[in-house]
Amino acid sequence: MVLIRRIRPEHIVTATALAAWALLGVAAPWARIADDGLLSTTIAAWGWGLWFVATIAVLVPSPMSATATRIITPLAVLVAAVAAGPLAMFGAIVAAIVVRSGVFVDHMVQGGAYGDETRFALRTPVPYLAPALIGWLILVGSLIGGTVLLAARNWVAGIPLSLVGVVVAPVLVRRLHRLSRRWLVLVPAGLVIHDHLALAETVMSPRVKIASMRIVDAAGDAADLTGGALGARLAVELRESDKVIVSPITARLLGSSEALHVRTFAVAPRRLGAVRRALNL
Repeated sequence: MVLIRRIRPEHIVTATALAAWALLGVAAPWARIADDGLLSTTIAAWGWGLWFVATIAVLVPSPMSATATRIITPLAVLVAAVAAGPLAMFGAIVAAIVVRSGVFVDHMVQGGAYGDETRFALRTPVPYLAPALIGWLILVGSLIGGTVLLAARNWVAGIPLSLVGVVVAPVLVRRLHRLSRRWLVLVPAGLVIHDHLALAETVMSPRVKIASMRIVDAAGDAADLTGGALGARLAVELRESDKVIVSPITARLLGSSEALHVRTFAVAPRRLGAVRRALNL
């Protein structure tokens, strides 16, 4: 019974992700895509390199690890599909699903927490979903696709594509990483909203200023600080109005100025049940 109590959800998802990723490593679908010397070597280098990076990311929780797994696992699914390996497909799909689960993402962002704080990742706003997908496609297509084309001696397409990848990769990785740096933080003194997509400044609400907190299906009269996320959310009512500075995109969504005086605001953690339990709601 003691051992069962010590097994936490994050332990289960981490073990599942590692097991699925190990299956992918055993199958090594990148080794089946090409048999040409330089081309197969290039693909294998990318395959094993990214496999190793993702393995370390799962073992070392941090917001950057969340970003790394989000970028790499969809690529693993594509490679497994091209190689047509059932074992590889199973491992890649399971890993891709697990690393996007709320428990796994919360575990990753909690790995970068300071002191006595509990972080809960926020749901991705709908307006950012398409740009994130396009950014991922550009990143993978230019950086990896360019080097593969060079290895295949397709200089006309490979050289410009690789140059584009070298230039845009740092920018796109930083942009995608912003999606992993969004969380609600519970601390003994109150709560903090760290979200530079929806907010221009971090929102800090001391517990003495909070009148109530409740789970609601929609923002209603509360200021929607989700950036356009769907689903239920946490509504926080303050004892008196406070100033909140939102991002330009959030201001356009709300049809307001960037500086708001709010009495009640709403945020959208991915795991509302866990937030409810942490707050004893």
